[in-house]
Amino acid sequence: MQESGISPKEAPATGVQLLAQVELLGDNRSPGVPLCPLRFKKIVGRVSLLLFVCLLTGCGGEAASPSMAPGEPQVTVNAAAPPATSTPLPPPTATPSPTPTPVQPPVPTPEIDLTNRTVFTANLKADFAGDIDAVPNAPHYFIRATLLPGDVPTVQGVQRVRYTNQEDVPLDAVYFRLYPNLPAYNGTSAVGGVIVDNQWATTGLEYDDSALRVELASPLLPGAVADITLWFTATMPTSVVAGTAGSGLYGFQGNVYDLAGFYPTIPVYDDEGWNLEITATFGDSTFTDTAFYQAELTLPSTQEVVSTGTVVERKPNNDATDTWRIVAGPVRAFYAAASDTYTFLSEEVEGTTVRSWYQPGGQTGAETALFYVKGSLPVFNRLFGAYPYSELDMVAMPTTGFGMEYPGVINLAQSFYGEGGGAFAVATPHEVAHQWWYNLVGNDQPDEPWLDESLANYSVYLYYEDVAWQEMVDGTMNNIFLYRYNAAQNLGIDRPVAGPVIGYDASNYINIVYSKGPLFLHALRQRMGDGPFFAALLDYAQTHRYGVAYPDDLLAAFRRHTDADIDDLYRFWITGE
Repeated sequence: MQESGISPKEAPATGVQLLAQVELLGDNRSPGVPLCPLRFKKIVGRVSLLLFVCLLTGCGGEAASPSMAPGEPQVTVNAAAPPATSTPLPPPTATPSPTPTPVQPPVPTPEIDLTNRTVFTANLKADFAGDIDAVPNAPHYFIRATLLPGDVPTVQGVQRVRYTNQEDVPLDAVYFRLYPNLPAYNGTSAVGGVIVDNQWATTGLEYDDSALRVELASPLLPGAVADITLWFTATMPTSVVAGTAGSGLYGFQGNVYDLAGFYPTIPVYDDEGWNLEITATFGDSTFTDTAFYQAELTLPSTQEVVSTGTVVERKPNNDATDTWRIVAGPVRAFYAAASDTYTFLSEEVEGTTVRSWYQPGGQTGAETALFYVKGSLPVFNRLFGAYPYSELDMVAMPTTGFGMEYPGVINLAQSFYGEGGGAFAVATPHEVAHQWWYNLVGNDQPDEPWLDESLANYSVYLYYEDVAWQEMVDGTMNNIFLYRYNAAQNLGIDRPVAGPVIGYDASNYINIVYSKGPLFLHALRQRMGDGPFFAALLDYAQTHRYGVAYPDDLLAAFRRHTDADIDDLYRFWITGE
């Protein structure tokens, strides 16, 4: 493997110190006690992390700031935000008609051409401007929403979607996931009137109100288009509920609004039909197609917004609010967060503007996070194909987990950013790798979590191997992969890697998906050899770019690059057969 421009001498701390802080997911129990139940991204506060470190390594090292100077930071300091006073748009009322047939309303959103994708070139690096045509039938969302602060923060909006039937069967309905209604999110989401092709539609709630069924007047044939407009209201929790995947990843706390999944989202339709299951309170809940997004978000003027995509305009209004116009695509989802205390550092990395956002007192942590993005992004560009977007943001969030990935945005735990440091060394490159293994190459995260999580965690190992940081190479393999896999065996909680999140016992989810899964990839690499293995990874990433992949697709990519029998490895590590 070639070395990148970042060497161990430039690192913010020794590999031993950083892995001591990380020891993936910071269990605060000894190997003889059942392990921490939640997933890599959504568990463990710093206190439990440090307790576990003491048990495992007998030390409590701190993450130091990088010895390299990050350059002059670009700093923005914001004042406190007054409450928004804007009034949300209500659904229109159908005008009575002298006949039983109601007068059909116009589409109640601003005139906007949802067939024009040229606006999205702003979100892409120049070499990838042509990607706006890579998925010609991808959904195109227009979202206009207003954040209303208060005891129960609320987002109210109207959304219009151009949806093309990309399946080979007619559809008699289109579904929208209402993520805040899932147990993991601990919020609420409600939809008012829905209009399809200029006619009021019949709707119904299913799956404990987490799925909205929108009936179509006539079946939507393959290749046909439906124009859907709906009004929605989402409320946000203001505290973390223990044992949920939310863990601060949706809601308002620590002076941060986290808007993950705030808008009604069309799920994937595949050979199993619409993917609508009620997901576990740990692990990921989303499974979506690549889409295009235009958003107009109105917030108090003192809020700074961090989002998927590119801000093309920030316009002040006359009521102490600003409206942010954002374009994003092609991407797997749209995400936004906001705070009146965010400041950022910024650097250019291989044509991508990387911003590291932090709250007061967090500059050292922001520099450390930026260090790991600057190191891992070029490595992954070379191994998996270039990151196509013009921006990548990482942001400190008040989550009790380690981090969370979104298209173009990486969330990292606010607890890392204090004087004690944190697990940047694994969390940051892991989430950077998710820009490929989740965003660019989609997969069924609730049903096949290993496909993106195991790849993302093994990518951490590949990063340290590429930059020849041997302490971290050895530590990742021994302290993260082998330790947890061996612990699962010793505790009698080992199981096959394959399977849905909901089918896991929470006590072994991390050990299996994040540790045993990467060991399968390592065994595969040893069987195939480095050349064929890395050629297969690149093949997989490029073949399924902007699409959805399944385990058979990953195996097919490896089989295209080797004559070696690899089926026994898949059975041993993944299916357990």
